[in-house]
Amino acid sequence: MTKHHSLIFLTGFSGSGKSTIGPLLANSLGYEFIDLDQTIEKHAGKTISQIFAESGEDYFRSLEHQSLEGVVEQNNLVISLGGGILENDRSYELIKRSGTLVYLKSPSKTLAKRLYNKTDRPLLKGEKGRKLSREEIEEKISIILAKREPRYEGANLTVQTDINRIGATVEELTRKIERYIRKASSTTMD
Repeated sequence: MTKHHSLIFLTGFSGSGKSTIGPLLANSLGYEFIDLDQTIEKHAGKTISQIFAESGEDYFRSLEHQSLEGVVEQNNLVISLGGGILENDRSYELIKRSGTLVYLKSPSKTLAKRLYNKTDRPLLKGEKGRKLSREEIEEKISIILAKREPRYEGANLTVQTDINRIGATVEELTRKIERYIRKASSTTMD
């Protein structure tokens, strides 16, 4: 297996299941799991919300790219990406050339339901940190998704995360990844 195929990047909107599915998928593939946001928080000594509040989104995106550069030097990893990392052209190109990108897809209504009680999502707050209604959250998600969807849709594989139970989704994803890697490996050998 080539290095390119030993990195599996999970992308999707916040609440799509990256942190839940990622460790299970890594275990299924015999890989390690890394949550890029947790890596950034550990190195910065601050939460993502604190970084956004104190230094802004641009600064956070530069930290995110630096962390990504360190991760792509490793092997046999499932990496949960932050929901907006693909908006950064440099990060998107690095991901696409370093591994297999998997889009965990859910409709905005499902995402809003899953995220309604979360307080650690900076992009889903109102002015001055006001808690938004479920409808406001769904509307905000729809707007952000419309912007991110072209990059999400550029993933090598896509799996719906709102249809089956988590175990069935992980099994489906494992099969799709193994099939994709076999096909890609045989193409590069030709």
